[in-house]
Amino acid sequence: MKNRIIISLFLGVFFIVGCDDGLDILPTGTVAEEVYWERQKDAETAVNAVYRELDDQTMIKQLDGVTDIGYRAPSGPGTLHDVGAGNIVPSNDAIGAIWDRYYVGVRKANDVINNIGQVEVGDPEVLSRLEAEARFLRAYFYTQLTSLWGDVPLIEEPLDINQHVGRTDKGQIVEFIISELDNIIDNERLPLSYEGENIGRATHGAALALKARVALRNSQWSVAEEAAQDVMDLGIYELYPDYQGLFQYEGQNSSEVIFDRQYAPDGQTYGAFGYSAASIGGSSTVEPLHGLYELMEFKGPQNPDDPYENIDPRWDHTVYYTGQPIGNSTYNSRPDSPTPDRVQGSEAATQHGYNLKKWIDYENDSDNPSNGSINLIHIRYADVLLMYAEAKIEQNDIDQSVYDAINEVRQRPTVDMPPITGGKSQDELREILRRERGVELAFEGLRLFDMNRWGIGDRKEGLAQGAYFYDEQADEWYLHDRGFNRSFNPDRDTLWPIPTDEMNSNDEISQNNPGY
Repeated sequence: MKNRIIISLFLGVFFIVGCDDGLDILPTGTVAEEVYWERQKDAETAVNAVYRELDDQTMIKQLDGVTDIGYRAPSGPGTLHDVGAGNIVPSNDAIGAIWDRYYVGVRKANDVINNIGQVEVGDPEVLSRLEAEARFLRAYFYTQLTSLWGDVPLIEEPLDINQHVGRTDKGQIVEFIISELDNIIDNERLPLSYEGENIGRATHGAALALKARVALRNSQWSVAEEAAQDVMDLGIYELYPDYQGLFQYEGQNSSEVIFDRQYAPDGQTYGAFGYSAASIGGSSTVEPLHGLYELMEFKGPQNPDDPYENIDPRWDHTVYYTGQPIGNSTYNSRPDSPTPDRVQGSEAATQHGYNLKKWIDYENDSDNPSNGSINLIHIRYADVLLMYAEAKIEQNDIDQSVYDAINEVRQRPTVDMPPITGGKSQDELREILRRERGVELAFEGLRLFDMNRWGIGDRKEGLAQGAYFYDEQADEWYLHDRGFNRSFNPDRDTLWPIPTDEMNSNDEISQNNPGY
């Protein structure tokens, strides 16, 4: 994209190009403006095109690879691997592509918001709902943009090709996001749920949950608490009993899912195993690291002869490690393994010994792995419970509801970790809550945002360590590494740089951090 904000935001009022991504997106081609905004179906098509810019595997699976719990494998220059290493530069292609995606989403949403009033043929209630969906999606994109870049251009209407837009104060954008969501929530412009082909659209609960998220990321604790409480009070969400199944086909559209990106076998798909182990056809794009293991607790005594015995069951549901079943065999990444999973055995094999198990449904995808279509969850009820607990803890308003929220997550039937007992201090509960978020939400694209707002980015510094392997000669367990060291600059790396192309094409924009 040559001129990011200037060009991408100008396009779209006059022409829209799209493809079928599950929702009914405009077929390939162009439609003139005077024809496009006549019917309700035109508005539906335009809104569906906004959903296409929602976070995909890059932000849901890869992003944790730049944190203390994961590793993103190198695959050429300008990837998130460099971000994980601490080599963050404005010309990084991955960063630029994410910026582009969000602003294309903003542009498409603005097209809807500013033109839907022209539609004369349609149900006014449906048209109002469609506009609210576009406003919700724009709020989502700006939540991500401000969380990653801080002060960014706030654009509320389509731009002329010659318009250049500078950065807006992050606090002003956050208030804009919350105001937009409040309008949607207070006027009940989105339904509680959908049926049939509309499943996957933004709901009233999604608006409340997004409000809680943006408030939490900006230390507006009382706002976050109230919004999370409102989600809980709806009485329509609950935890899915099977933690592993939640991220497989059986958990699709379950009562835990509040908002997700929808996929379908006959619509948009992706490589089901591409991010996982070589033995099932993957390329080990993202790997769990020892940092995730360190967050885990043990249900029983820790066995010095087996580091994985009695560990939190969410470890087994999230990570492939030596001895675990995988596909039709057993995962073995030991240095002497005869399998494709031998550590550093090939470009596709794990570099540190572990592979990602979350989001893998081998039984259902093995016959056609190129047609993977498990929905990618953006917001779920467990996150809401933990946001509620954190907001209360940070206000030092600790009561039984805080323990109840955390324990509800910990005591999901397939997890069943011991409950957190009362009498904890604010500092103790803060540490418990942060550990719980790291374990529960691993490889769902949230860890980087948590680390940045907690000021713990330096936890990824140093040698990246992976799996425990047993050395028979030395008669001891050791942590595998490949000598890869990562850095973190606290004065710079909590924000990503404004992409180089944007800086070159927009006369009004300035870099967000002198470190870049």
